[in-house]
Amino acid sequence: MIVASEDPGLWVLPVLFLLGAAIVAPLAGVVLAGRVVLRIARSAAAGDVWSALTPGTWLLAAGAGALGAGIRLSASQFDRPAPWVESVSLVCGSFALAAAAMAGLTAVLDRHLKTARDTPRPVSARGTRRP
Repeated sequence: MIVASEDPGLWVLPVLFLLGAAIVAPLAGVVLAGRVVLRIARSAAAGDVWSALTPGTWLLAAGAGALGAGIRLSASQFDRPAPWVESVSLVCGSFALAAAAMAGLTAVLDRHLKTARDTPRPVSARGTRRP
């Protein structure tokens, strides 16, 4: 089938979707990165920064990195991307993979620590619990 200008329904919607994604993806990446920073800042203000590093926070960071990796696509939609855009895209993509791996590792560690905390400690012969 030949796509002609008389039949815009075949190509207008995919093009509009691609342009919309190219505009929204960097903005959504900035919003997700801001949410990560706010979570960590809130925990720092409460005095326990490490409590912010949950699997959910890592997944937000991975999402921000993945959307940041799409910067190259966004730049190519409007103009030829500059050389630094490819570097930023590579760094964001690598960060997204690392953050996703950290989300999985944090979830496994949380599950392991929870089961270790829930198991009772052995009782000595005198009836007191050993540390």
